[in-house]
Amino acid sequence: MFYYFSIPQEQPIPTVTTSAGLSLPVTEGSYCWKGPRSAECVDKVFTDPIEMGKQYEPTKVAPNQKVSVRFGQAPPQEMIIEQWVEDGYVKGIDFERDEVTAPTEKGLYFYYIKAQWKEGDGHYAFALEVK
Repeated sequence: MFYYFSIPQEQPIPTVTTSAGLSLPVTEGSYCWKGPRSAECVDKVFTDPIEMGKQYEPTKVAPNQKVSVRFGQAPPQEMIIEQWVEDGYVKGIDFERDEVTAPTEKGLYFYYIKAQWKEGDGHYAFALEVK
């Protein structure tokens, strides 16, 4: 007799890379995920996406550099990306083919990703420093 038990699928975490091939660290925030045999919600306490993005050193990029945000084999059904700056300004980002473009102005920028799948949702952040 053979029994097959599948390992619960975990929520995806995006891979974020620059057009120059540099991999960016991503902070995982709160999420809910329902796998084949289990479900869980995890609350991670951050005051805002800027605090999430500050968990790692910002990645230095050139103005207008392309940054890819991909979830591998589990692309979300819906994804929203916001750009945050330290003075509190928030801007929704238009993205095509899972890419965002770094701003033209020098400065520190935080990106907040909200992604939704049929199995759940997740929140993520990363930081760019335009040089």
